[in-house]
Amino acid sequence: MPRLPLSGVRVVELSTMITASFAAMILAEQGAEVIKVEPPSGDPMRRIGSQVPGAQGRPGISALFANCNKGKRSVALDLKDATDLALARRLCEGADVVISNYRPAVMARLGLSFEALSEANPALVFARITGFGACGPQAGSPAYDHVMQAQLGYTVAQGEASGPGGAPVHVQTAVCDKVTGLMAAQAVGSALFAAARTGRGTRIDLSMMDAGMHFLFPDSLMHRTILRDDAVHLDPLSATYAVAEARDGHFVIAPLGDEHWRAVYALIGRPELSDHPVFGTMAGRMSDYPAVTGLLTERPVDKTLAEVLAYMAAHDIPAAACVSPEAALDDPQLTACGTVQTVEDPHLGPIRAVRPAAIFDGEAAPADRPAPALGEHTQAVRADGWA
Repeated sequence: MPRLPLSGVRVVELSTMITASFAAMILAEQGAEVIKVEPPSGDPMRRIGSQVPGAQGRPGISALFANCNKGKRSVALDLKDATDLALARRLCEGADVVISNYRPAVMARLGLSFEALSEANPALVFARITGFGACGPQAGSPAYDHVMQAQLGYTVAQGEASGPGGAPVHVQTAVCDKVTGLMAAQAVGSALFAAARTGRGTRIDLSMMDAGMHFLFPDSLMHRTILRDDAVHLDPLSATYAVAEARDGHFVIAPLGDEHWRAVYALIGRPELSDHPVFGTMAGRMSDYPAVTGLLTERPVDKTLAEVLAYMAAHDIPAAACVSPEAALDDPQLTACGTVQTVEDPHLGPIRAVRPAAIFDGEAAPADRPAPALGEHTQAVRADGWA
């Protein structure tokens, strides 16, 4: 296994569901030793989605849980019990990082706030993930991905992609949850770098609402960025996203310069558009991209998908067939890079797993580090000097 940048870093995770779990898993993928502190009933995520029965009476490990908790150790503690709470406090005080999505008031009541823990460990990095942040009318309210998508405008934006007035549609993945986790992991890395230089820790406050808006804003709200009255507002980048049809399926393309578009116009039998005042130049196309994409979607291209993709490759135009997530598992590029692997899990048997996305010094970390059974490492953690 390669020497990873967070090797030797100790992380304690107190959380349920996706956001903090996903963030802590990324830290584990980059070498950190992560202890996931769970209640005796387990993280509810253990019971969501595909699964097999848990071993020895423990709650099962669902596919969702496995995919968000690889490479961690699980300690089951009842934080209402004084002995278990004292152990949790010692674990946190001895960690380099504590990451949690429990409500700040709960953490303070338990004596697990940043202020309490940093008295014993001034270099502690404490990542506090909330749904809506510490201010405003929704401070302290619970948050879930599909609800956040609606509140931030994702669902309306997705619905209008099919045409003005289209019914709201969710992005079909937990985008706000996972974006929040990614941003939390990045912030922890920055805070660890600062702690190594200064010896002082940091409390990181990160809300799903802020992370979701930060992620949405650059392109989806670029037409609401410049506030001058004389600003020229063009369509967002998503206006360039068009799904075209061939004889045997659908495809997307990303033509950029005029040379690309000349090739596209030739493909659809409209070569004269290369000299059109709107369609022939980048500035013209950006002024009315719905009309441009309409050219691609008004009728099927009289070629097979294979012929279309070969044509696009010959003209150096990025293109892909539209496939299902299941079909994407067999993508030749992913296969060549070993991105998705079949590994043997000690609890679940053979499973598919995605290797860590970040590769350090040319050597990828393994994909076969399993998610833990509930409380699997409680005794070992008690005994190995963590607490």
